[in-house]
Amino acid sequence: FSPSVKSLVTEQTDRGLPPRKDLRDAVQEIEATPYVPESYNKTKTIIRQSEMFDFTSQQGRMARELNKKVSIKMDDVDLETIIFQIGDKEQINFVADRSLEAFKQKLSINFDDVRLGEFLDYISRNFDLQFQIGDDLIWIVDGKDMTKAIEETRIYRLRKGFVLPAIFGADETTKTETRKKSGDVTTVTVQKAKSFVRDGAGGAPSIESAIKKFFKGTEYEIDYERNIILATGTREQLSVLERIIEEYDRHLQQVLIEARFITVSEAAFLQLGALWETGRNPSSESRSSEDLLGFGPENIGLGLQETFNNILDRDNLSVTLTALEQEGETQTLSAPRLTLINNLPATISDGKVQYYYEEYTITQTTTDRSVVASLVPKGAPKQITSGVKLDVLASIGGDGQSIYLALSPEVNQDVQLVPFASVSDASGNSFEIRLPESRTQSLSTRVIVQSGQTVVMGGVLEREQSTYVESVPILGKIPLIGAAFRRRTEVDKPRYLLIFVTATLLSESGEFLRYEEIPEGEPLSFRSLR
Repeated sequence: FSPSVKSLVTEQTDRGLPPRKDLRDAVQEIEATPYVPESYNKTKTIIRQSEMFDFTSQQGRMARELNKKVSIKMDDVDLETIIFQIGDKEQINFVADRSLEAFKQKLSINFDDVRLGEFLDYISRNFDLQFQIGDDLIWIVDGKDMTKAIEETRIYRLRKGFVLPAIFGADETTKTETRKKSGDVTTVTVQKAKSFVRDGAGGAPSIESAIKKFFKGTEYEIDYERNIILATGTREQLSVLERIIEEYDRHLQQVLIEARFITVSEAAFLQLGALWETGRNPSSESRSSEDLLGFGPENIGLGLQETFNNILDRDNLSVTLTALEQEGETQTLSAPRLTLINNLPATISDGKVQYYYEEYTITQTTTDRSVVASLVPKGAPKQITSGVKLDVLASIGGDGQSIYLALSPEVNQDVQLVPFASVSDASGNSFEIRLPESRTQSLSTRVIVQSGQTVVMGGVLEREQSTYVESVPILGKIPLIGAAFRRRTEVDKPRYLLIFVTATLLSESGEFLRYEEIPEGEPLSFRSLR
């Protein structure tokens, strides 16, 4: 009857009985209530055609009438009579000030089956007149006085949007802050920051450059966040803007880059060479064994089209390399994949970063009984990266099939810090300075391939030399006669570095595109690889 605080806290009040019904219902309701919305982690597909601008709806009856072809023959007639007679004949409503100086000039015309709009363009350029085309009327005004031009404002929503000119920046960007103090004293603070893209990149999207150069309207404004262009001008000026938008607002072509950095044994190297040589045309010129892969002194090489179309296309290449790797003949260093936008560079990097110092100072600490010296790094550490790196630029040809590749692969291996110098202080203490040592293999090339074809680079030889000593226990260690019971084996394993780069065109929906050879004169077609 006198419980302690501990017993009150730990006391079980249910006495082993089941919970009440209201408590059970509350727990079940909590468990049945979802913690996240039902739409969480679900994909909703929306099928919608976003219209940039309905050009046909902007053309009224007068604009359509100007597309008709007419035949007119008149001799030494003033321009006013010519225009209004054409209006009466073709049912075009012209409105003009008859006091215009251009109307008094005479003209002889004789043409058959000419578009009426083309004739009015000629009149506009040579007689300083402007034809303002409305829905049901065409106003004729003085071309020298642009204040009389009828303007309108239109809003264009782009389907694909803008591609801003973001450029890869330096690893470190220097920011300078200047503060003026009294007199001529200036304090400068320098700060270094990581930069992914150069935010202050000059230039503008290509569509904006074209608008600025060719659009002669009063003004325009671009909203990059909403992909909208607002422009004010005459209908003729806006028609130029619409043609610019129609040509520039298209799907940007993309290229998938698949790279493989592998090292192969000499047996696998020769096996790949035999496979590729089997695929060439039997009627082609003979080649020596040195140029099976194109690495011989003659630098002839095997044509990529012959190689990968006949033997190792995109699928067979992967199967062949996988089989060799399972046999232990190859080792894959890296196999990155990256999608590029046409004519924009990219970098693939996979490696390990190590840091080191190039400058040191010796500091001494004096105690009652001794002097302790230590080597202290000075300045900022430098870095060296071991691994693979590929700089690539893909440019799609005007035919939409060929891909121009600029490739610069680099492999940096065996990075280690090795003794560089030894320094001593006044007390005779010596310190060892270590600097990095590495093996770098790099190539640079430019080549043109078709979609789905593979470029092979490399052939750089690297030898793994090792020595094994086998001996009979005890007897092999006896001086002089022990050599008779020992066997020394030297193993020399040459390995070759090969770099495979496959370039494949991508459709707007992400499918792989490969164009097929078709007879001359037939329309071009392609097939999807998915």
